[in-house]
Amino acid sequence: MNINNVWTLFFSPTGTSRKIVDAIAASIPGVKRSSLDLTYQGIENIKPFQGDELVVIGVPVYAGRVAPLAAQRLQGIQGRKTPVVVVVLYGNREYEDALVELRDIAIAASLHPVGAAAFIGEHSFSNQQMPTAQGRPDHADLASAASFGRYIFHKIDKVQDLNNLSHLQVPGNTPYKESMGPIPVTPKVDQAVCTLCGLCVSSCPSGAIVIDEDLAMDVSKCIFCCACIKTCPEEAVFIDAPLILEKRQWLHENCAHRKEPELYF
Repeated sequence: MNINNVWTLFFSPTGTSRKIVDAIAASIPGVKRSSLDLTYQGIENIKPFQGDELVVIGVPVYAGRVAPLAAQRLQGIQGRKTPVVVVVLYGNREYEDALVELRDIAIAASLHPVGAAAFIGEHSFSNQQMPTAQGRPDHADLASAASFGRYIFHKIDKVQDLNNLSHLQVPGNTPYKESMGPIPVTPKVDQAVCTLCGLCVSSCPSGAIVIDEDLAMDVSKCIFCCACIKTCPEEAVFIDAPLILEKRQWLHENCAHRKEPELYF
């Protein structure tokens, strides 16, 4: 079948999911490329994806599930038996039920999964002192994503009817594990260092940060993606909650062994 357009859809507060889906799409020659950044908006006023398009969806894993805000923003996606590649990014711990959940979201939207992958991205809690998967996805990961994209395109190009492909099997359980509940803390701000530049406000996918006289964070909206920490040029935003500090140390000590991408066709 002929593919005339490749869509990338991604929820990517710290940029890792976007890097992988962009690498997959960029490897596919001779087609138009379109993208939709779900980090800051949902599926609104977009026509259904067509049968001659390929959709590549990338989202982060939160506690073994698709990030809840990403799942919410994928609501309204609609295809017409459009081929889709589903990709999750996890912080070198485990992705558990996230990949099967994303596959099921795609199927419910009348997309036809032709490939799936779990890649590693630097954990959102990682820092210089206690890194976890620091710098991932790296050059090797991006090369693997490009090779994966070329293989998927070659596979689709040889198929006349997607129904001739077997049902895509991926790891994970249904029903899915219980989703992570709200985290009762937010990153903190050193008001003496903060210049009120607003970069953290624009980087926050949930609108949890506002500037009045000082910078303030809404615990009811914060998803603890840590985009604000990673974008702050003054390093004025930081973690001091014991719950998160303990988790950061555990990840650093127990998830240091390099994991590699897992690809499914």
